[in-house]
Amino acid sequence: MAVKMINENGNVTVKTAKQVKTERTVRKVQKYITVALTVMMVLAMSSAMVFATGATGDNSAPANVQTSTMSGLSDIIWWLVRVAVLAIGGIPAVIKIVQGQADENPRDRNAGIATLVITAAVFGATFAIQALIGI
Repeated sequence: MAVKMINENGNVTVKTAKQVKTERTVRKVQKYITVALTVMMVLAMSSAMVFATGATGDNSAPANVQTSTMSGLSDIIWWLVRVAVLAIGGIPAVIKIVQGQADENPRDRNAGIATLVITAAVFGATFAIQALIGI
């Protein structure tokens, strides 16, 4: 089945349904990659800030300097990362589980469960990383 499409120049192009589906899939994957890279960038920047504030020994804060504001800020950033992990991984996983159960499709349900387990592991890892850093 051919699909007629009008591009931005007004020209009509004919594409197969498979080509259209492939292009849509590529756009979705590009969107997911962009979101993932954005989250990784925020996590890397937050980690760098936390590492800088969590320095010990010669690099610790001078005497009579309060660092509670920076510590509180790092706690807020870690919770924002945790919420982002749950929003990006947990919500779609639960939706996939429910859809798989409703459609009686064990493959979708199991994929949702696996995604939920991975999301839970990443969520737990944020606590471990924060404890290792010492903030």
